[in-house]
Amino acid sequence: MIGFKGGFNLMETYPLKFCNIIEDISSDDAPETFQFQVPGQKVEHVIVNLCPTEPWALPNWVILKHKTIEFLNMLKEIKPSCFPDAKYYIAINNKEYRVVEDAKGFACREDWISVFPLYAKYPQDDSVLLTKTILGMDSNFGQDMKLNGVLIFDAQTVLAMYESCILKKNVNSRFIVLSGTGLKENEIVNVQLGTSLEKILKDKVKEGVAYRAFVNGPLRGKETSDLSQKIDWSVNHVVVLEEKNRKVMFPMVRSDELIFTTNVLGELRRCIYCNYCDDICPVDLEPALYYHSYIRGEKHKARLYNMEKCIECGLCSFICPSKLELLHIIKECKALDEQK
Repeated sequence: MIGFKGGFNLMETYPLKFCNIIEDISSDDAPETFQFQVPGQKVEHVIVNLCPTEPWALPNWVILKHKTIEFLNMLKEIKPSCFPDAKYYIAINNKEYRVVEDAKGFACREDWISVFPLYAKYPQDDSVLLTKTILGMDSNFGQDMKLNGVLIFDAQTVLAMYESCILKKNVNSRFIVLSGTGLKENEIVNVQLGTSLEKILKDKVKEGVAYRAFVNGPLRGKETSDLSQKIDWSVNHVVVLEEKNRKVMFPMVRSDELIFTTNVLGELRRCIYCNYCDDICPVDLEPALYYHSYIRGEKHKARLYNMEKCIECGLCSFICPSKLELLHIIKECKALDEQK
């Protein structure tokens, strides 16, 4: 099942190798505790996402430990306690053959769960695309899916729910992926909630390099210069990129390192009408239209071109050979509604 047009296979273009040792990092303060509140409204659908689409995402083996059946049995125990009436769906990377085989075998014996092998093409795991692919449900970016009776969990959240709700344990840490060209090596760390980025990155950044840090990745995440920021349950990975003061054409074809242009070198960059942003958009928008409206000073007009359907995946900015800040433009135009 493909699920959508466009997108980009980041997993194959930028394969990452991780250090084999998972380091534990403790907080200097009393660690926070994972909390899960069962929604007040009825939950009809629970989607468990085992199909990460970014190379810097947490690999399934960290949580599943190659024991898919045991993980699904945890989900089975959670079901009567938290969401007894819901239908469950497992989205899995179709290339993880053993996981798919085990999950399908499990689902054959259970009538409450279905398995969806998906192409791990970014951003297939976005909530808008997952609900469209699996449930046939249309939604907009930022929409609270709980109001539609839908919950979406990753594997780590399911494990935390099992340990806290079923085993009655205090869950105060989570696995975080550290990767990027600015680090000495890519690794996975088990971090207590409330630990600062500064402590996490200590002695891990390459010596003598300028770098940029992105919480939850350079595409969907947010760049931060405040390393006092503390880790909570919303943080999945931290990408640290070495500052590259040069213009790089077509960074998407470089498989040896993830390159993002960080300096415009003084030139005024223009749209070259290549249509790459149109072709790659997973929700069939034309980001170049927003750019041209924006530079004409017609931000409100940009919002006429179905901008509300944009899921802010960042692929248009990533693929643009002129390195136009298309996602920034889209966010700025969207913000006009909030200013009314």
